[in-house]
Order: sequence, then C-alpha cells, then structure tokens
Amino acid sequence: MPQSFDASRSLTALEQDNTIVAVIEMSKAKWLIAALVPGFKRQPLKIPLLPTRHHC
Repeated sequence: MPQSFDASRSLTALEQDNTIVAVIEMSKAKWLIAALVPGFKRQPLKIPLLPTRHHC
C-alpha cells in the first residue's frame, strides 16, 4: 500500500519567502487552483473553474 506524504517528517524546512506554493484540487464538478507567490499581495478570488471535455 502506498504511503501518504507527511510534511512533519520532512528533513528540509519550507522557506516561505523564497518558495512558490501551488495547489490544484480537481473533481468532476469543478477545479480549484491556489498559489502563494513571494512578493505578491494576497488577493483571494473564488471563481470556480468548470472542467471541459476535449475531443480529439
């Protein structure tokens, strides 16, 4: 069974002033994208992104 990631056991500290943190949460109904970028003021937006089906 695969083990889940446990950040508390990480050997490297997260440098928040120098690290871009991005998260993408996807479901069949909607997507949520969030990011923390050093040097940018926090401006939360709540705009749902609806997934589209691409046909080849």
